[in-house]
This record gives sequence, structure tokens and C-alpha cells, in this order.
Amino acid sequence: MQSTLKMVLVVILVIYLFIISKSVKHKNMRINYLIFWSIAGILLIIALLAPNFIENISKTFGFELPINMIFSCAIFVILYLIFDLTRLITKEQNKNVMLIQEISMLKQRIEKIEKEGNKNEEI
Repeated sequence: MQSTLKMVLVVILVIYLFIISKSVKHKNMRINYLIFWSIAGILLIIALLAPNFIENISKTFGFELPINMIFSCAIFVILYLIFDLTRLITKEQNKNVMLIQEISMLKQRIEKIEKEGNKNEEI
């Protein structure tokens, strides 16, 4: 890979890391996702700057081709993200159910109090 292309990619990754940190600062992203995406960005920078980094790691783990290791890692990362997001969605759905139940109970209380108030006014 040409050195100018490497430098452009490193600059893009640094901008990427900056944007991620700004997202957390503005509370658009949770801190655990900041850590995850920051590690991904740093690993990409290391892979760009260190020659044969991916090849050496793939040989160490026994992959025939470096691209096989990259795809395997990407698949596991995507599965983890999907699992984590599914867990968060389920947690939020449970909170919504609880809120709906509490609102319904409060609505019943208000209606009961209003009926009792109307009966007292009639007398």
C-alpha cells in the first residue's frame, strides 16, 4: 500500500475517533459503544501502520489466508453487536410495559377519585 494512501486512511480514522468521542460528549452514544468503536479504530490504525500485522496474527491463529481471519472476526463482532442491541431492546420493551401498567393504574385511580368527587358534589 502506498504511503500517501496509508496517511490519508490514518487521518480519516483519527477523524472517525474524534467524531465518536464527540458523540459520547453530546450523549448520542453510550460509553460501552465508545470503547468498542474506539478499539476498532485503533486496531485499524495499527493494521495500517504495522506491516504484515494481519498476516502474522492470522498465521498465529492458524488461518490459511488473512482475509479468512478478517471475515471471521467481522462475523463474530456483528453477532455480538446484534446480541447486545437485542438485549437492550428487550430491556427497553420491559420498561415500556411497566410504564404502561403504571399509567393505567394511575388513570384508574384518577377516574375513581373523579367519580367520588362528583358524587360528593351532588349531595
